[in-house]
Amino acid sequence: MAIEGPIKELNLIDLFQVLSFNQKTGILFIDSTEKKAKVYFEKGAVVYVIHDGQNLGLDLIKSEIITKDIYDDILKTASPSEEVIAMEIIKRKIISEERFRRFLKEKVENNIFSLFDWDEGYFKFEEEIFSLNELFRYKIKTESLIMEGSRRIDEWSRLSSKIPSTDLKPILSDDPDKMEVINLNPKEWEILSMINGDNSIKDIAAKYGNEFGVAKLIYGMMTLGIVHVNQRKEHEKEKDYLSRGKQYYEDGFYDKSVDELKIYLKENKNDTNAYIIICSAFYALHRFEKINSYAELAIANEIIDYNICKFNAIAYYRRGNITKAVSEWEKAISLTSDENLKIKIKNIIHFLNESEKLTNELIGG
Repeated sequence: MAIEGPIKELNLIDLFQVLSFNQKTGILFIDSTEKKAKVYFEKGAVVYVIHDGQNLGLDLIKSEIITKDIYDDILKTASPSEEVIAMEIIKRKIISEERFRRFLKEKVENNIFSLFDWDEGYFKFEEEIFSLNELFRYKIKTESLIMEGSRRIDEWSRLSSKIPSTDLKPILSDDPDKMEVINLNPKEWEILSMINGDNSIKDIAAKYGNEFGVAKLIYGMMTLGIVHVNQRKEHEKEKDYLSRGKQYYEDGFYDKSVDELKIYLKENKNDTNAYIIICSAFYALHRFEKINSYAELAIANEIIDYNICKFNAIAYYRRGNITKAVSEWEKAISLTSDENLKIKIKNIIHFLNESEKLTNELIGG
């Protein structure tokens, strides 16, 4: 039997207590405006959680466990799922299975704590038996999650006196004497390096840790007078969206890169480089339909470029449209003078045609 209702009538902490007490097994679906999540329960214990829009590969990059080059290489696999990424980095001995599980357990816990802040939306719990890769299966006592989550909520109320929103953009004090009292560990120094009046607390947390931990550190620095909130008007958006889009892409903030480049391309429809960067960002985010949209927009604006065709072809292939993928690869051949590259593309086209032919034969048979 399903348990469902609005979060306002039964908050998620109370709901977790109900599921824990009754030793429920199944999946809790949560839909809060633009945010969605799934929490897996087994006999009342939290086993795993998935937030829509999160990407394991990008989280590994932000935690400096893998590099962007390694991630891009893994993306070349036919199915870059969380399981494939995890097994690949363990197989390559980039990380041990034990360390990966520690990393993922912390990620699961932080995702749960962030859920406890959701006060709008709808939940539905469905009792069912589910399967999960053992790498992604935990048994975290729901009671301990509730206790820590409640403690964080209480502490957030204290932090809110100085940090009412994680959208605030802290800036360092220009008093050199204030800096002498700092005693930070290496990760905290890295966080400090991102405090520049332009990055919000949310931006910094996206790269170096959960919002609660970053906000708590910045709150302490504000109390000491080392950091204060940037009072300038909302960034007074200097018009260089392209520059910020490039920088966000290089820093691994692919969603922010996309946001900046979308604005830039509205006024600069013929900038080939901007289309290439936004396609690269969408590729990192696995948004293949968006690659096709922007590649086709570039073509409509008479931009004829090898890289645009390449991204368009790859995206169509990932979406299962072999015919269009072949068509784009054929265009790409005419846009490069590299003979070795032409041979590789011809091999790809041959492979795609043969695979489609065999698939059609199997379906027909």
